[in-house]
Parts: sequence; structure tokens; C-alpha cells
Amino acid sequence: MSPSSNGLSGLGVSLIRVNDNQLAISGDMLFASATRLRSEGEKLMPRMGDRISVDLSQVGRVGSVGISVLMCWLRMAQVLDKKLTFVNAPDDMLDVSRVSSLDAVIPFSS
Repeated sequence: MSPSSNGLSGLGVSLIRVNDNQLAISGDMLFASATRLRSEGEKLMPRMGDRISVDLSQVGRVGSVGISVLMCWLRMAQVLDKKLTFVNAPDDMLDVSRVSSLDAVIPFSS
């Protein structure tokens, strides 16, 4: 299956379904795009495999709302009985998760 994009690019961020087991985010995870980004991810997950990784290597700026989106996706994955991991998180995202004490909850991996 070829990668498909979602139409968030006008908001400075794109969510791409790379294949049945991988999503990729590109751009800034800020307040303006958070609701739409969350919704798009939640629409894609039910149609994906049981183990999903989200590549964060192309994420630019990230605020606490970006961490909130990841937490919402984790809850959705739990409801769907899927394992969700986040790979290649930028340092800014890891710092925000540490400050909010969520680094132990969010499954980041390199």
C-alpha cells in the first residue's frame, strides 16, 4: 500500500499512513492543528494492524498539546486492543513529556 496523506498540511502538519503498521507526522504539533491531528489519527487506527508505530522524526515545534494528542491516541489504541509506540521523538517532545511526568507513560522508542 502506498503512503497516503490526510489534508492537514494547510495547518503546518501532516499525518501520513506509511503502511498498515506505521504512521508518520511531519511538521509542527501545536494548538492550531491538535484537534484535527487527533481526529485523523483516531480515524486511521481502527483500519491498521495490531502493532502501530508513529514516526516522529519529522516533527518540528511541539507544545504540550502535542503530548495531549499522543495520549489521546494511546487511549484509542487501548480501546482497540492495539500496541502503539512512538519512534524517533525530537528532543523538544521528550523534554515536554519529562516536564509533565508523562515520559514514563508514553512508549517512546528510538
